[in-house]
Amino acid sequence: MKKRVAIISLLTTCVLVASLHIEWVEYDNGHLLVIDGTHMDLRGELSEQWNKVSRQCHRIRLVSPDESIHAQVQSAIMDYSPPQSSSANVVSLWSADDWLLAEVEFKELLPAVVLINKSTTDLTIVSDAVWSGSTKPWKAAPHIRNYLSNKVTGVSVDLFRCFEPRSNAF
Repeated sequence: MKKRVAIISLLTTCVLVASLHIEWVEYDNGHLLVIDGTHMDLRGELSEQWNKVSRQCHRIRLVSPDESIHAQVQSAIMDYSPPQSSSANVVSLWSADDWLLAEVEFKELLPAVVLINKSTTDLTIVSDAVWSGSTKPWKAAPHIRNYLSNKVTGVSVDLFRCFEPRSNAF
């Protein structure tokens, strides 16, 4: 067999075998890669990898649960929409300048990511910048970051880019 025919046959076989295992499906205003029945958010995966290598997190701080601001945030969220919010558990809290980003789990509500503005006297939950719910089948972090960053202005983009979900719900 000629070398050219062998290469064309090999490429055709590879494409045919791949087409039996890989497909693109349209899902909820986007596309998912399906490999042997497993859905994968390829765009989200690529976005997540790019975010990890290009973000600047030197001004962003992960707040320790031992710090007083952590307890204040938890209290503010618990008081936000009682009685369901009274079971709030702040899983992670990220800080940049006068802004806080809290990842919260509840007993009866879906998990949430809440943007909070802090002043010298109080904490204000930004009601337009609350993500609540599941992102499945989409990759959680890029989806939540994009949603929140499109909801507010004046917040350091780095706060959203450096946010890493820690809840098992995401």
